[in-house]
Amino acid sequence: MEKVGIITISRETESLGDEIATQLSKQLNYECIDRERLAVLLHEAHQEDLDENIDRQKFLIWAKNVKEILLKQAKRGPIIFLGRGGQTIFQNDSRAFHLLIVSSPELRLQRIMEKYRQDEVTASHILAELDRKREKFLLEALGADWKNPLIYHLVLNTAYYTVNQSCQIIQEAIKNLGVHRTPKEQQLLFPSLDFGGNRVEFVHPSEEEFARILDFYRIKWLYEPRTFPLEWDSEGNVVEAFSPDFYLPDFDLFIELTTQKQKLVRKKNRKVKRLKDLYPKVKIKVIYSRDYTHLLRKFGVEEDI
Repeated sequence: MEKVGIITISRETESLGDEIATQLSKQLNYECIDRERLAVLLHEAHQEDLDENIDRQKFLIWAKNVKEILLKQAKRGPIIFLGRGGQTIFQNDSRAFHLLIVSSPELRLQRIMEKYRQDEVTASHILAELDRKREKFLLEALGADWKNPLIYHLVLNTAYYTVNQSCQIIQEAIKNLGVHRTPKEQQLLFPSLDFGGNRVEFVHPSEEEFARILDFYRIKWLYEPRTFPLEWDSEGNVVEAFSPDFYLPDFDLFIELTTQKQKLVRKKNRKVKRLKDLYPKVKIKVIYSRDYTHLLRKFGVEEDI
């Protein structure tokens, strides 16, 4: 595997993430790029930093610029990128190691009390506000749960480890990265995560593209979460069933994609009609090939249907 040249550190407020980043950069001789250092690099590159009115589209443009800048920095020497959605900016980058640092609410509150010299009530308000700001930024940036452990190589709870111990664990994890990696032939063809953080294996690439569009608009989705029996034999055994492609819980709506030949479309329409007859309270919408193609073109995605 490629040498780890980029370490991204995501962290809860007062989880010792900043202290670990500083210590780790000294031990590994990596440049630590925090918010202030990133602002300088953006200014030098004549690029704007994010403002308070962040949205997903702004973040994607900003992230593209940041990635280009940080890759140039990484060519000069390995870097640690602290916060700012680094796990998203460098997702699927074989040179990156993604780390999430957490801690118990009690310890985080205690650290706030000591840092700001405040009583427990005041400190709890400070912690809640800091958490809210971090959650808002990462929700807008990721459009998903940033604490989902599946998007990280390592999740470290500093309620159990000191800064030095944490750095040792991280270095050992990086050293052994890839030793027990799943063979490529066993990996999912179209990996993705639904809004619950569950890994999904799509049957067709068009479903993955549709999921990306839903993610772009931050629409929660589940993939084939329910199967509806449509026909039974004389003994009550199910002989025909139908599993719509997506369920959108916020709209209580099932979605079925149809990008197939006309003969298969007719068969699917028959199943959808049967489903509506048997389950009149279930809401389902069919997206046909022409509608799907128009949708992809709108987002600049080319699809061979």
